[in-house]
Formats: sequence, structure tokens, C-alpha cells
Amino acid sequence: MIGFETDLQDLRDSAGALQDAAGAAETASNGLRGTDVPVSADGGSGIFGGLGSMFPVDNAFGRSLGMPAVATAYNDHLAKIQKLVAQLHETTADTSHALMRVAELYEKADADSKQHVNRAAAGLEGN
Repeated sequence: MIGFETDLQDLRDSAGALQDAAGAAETASNGLRGTDVPVSADGGSGIFGGLGSMFPVDNAFGRSLGMPAVATAYNDHLAKIQKLVAQLHETTADTSHALMRVAELYEKADADSKQHVNRAAAGLEGN
């Protein structure tokens, strides 16, 4: 490219790699859906907190373990991770699109510059 030290193909390759990474982040985000843990059938607090233990919930922490605080902490952590992975997907996709746009702008600027040089060489442009 005239006047640029950036290879257009490098920009396009980077944009493609970032788009692949965005796809992986989206897959990870989708994979996190539905992995929350119900705390209690009646919203109670389980064996360590009262009436919820009368209606145990079958979940990752066991039907009889009654760990609502652990389940709640897990769900809170999961929500934070889901938000971060969604942000990763969005920012990675945005960066990919931005790099493709930069490549397009560089390509247009290069074509304009070449056209200007060619016209000048042919004596079609004044000094």
C-alpha cells in the first residue's frame, strides 16, 4: 500500500480470527444458559435456614443437602460470568468489524492515492 505500513491481508486475517473468537465466546455464552441451580421449590432457605427444608429441591447440591446459600452464591457467580462472556462476545465481534472497516478504508485510500499518482504521472493534474 502506498503510504501505509499495514498489510491489508494482515488486517483481514486479524478480523477473521477475532470473528472466530467472537463465535467461540457466543458458543460459551449459549452453553451457560440453563445452568442455574434452583434454590428451593417454595423460595424458602432450606435446611440451614428454615422452612425450605420441608420441600427439598433436587439440584447440583443434592436433594437432601439443602445448601441454599451455596446455590445462591453459585447463581450469583454464574450471572456475573454470563455477563462477562456476553461482553467478551460483543466487544470481540465489534473489534472484528472495526478491523474490517479499517481494511476497507485503507484499501480505498490506497486506490485513491494510486489514482492520484497515475493522474499526476499522466499530466492530468495541475501542480
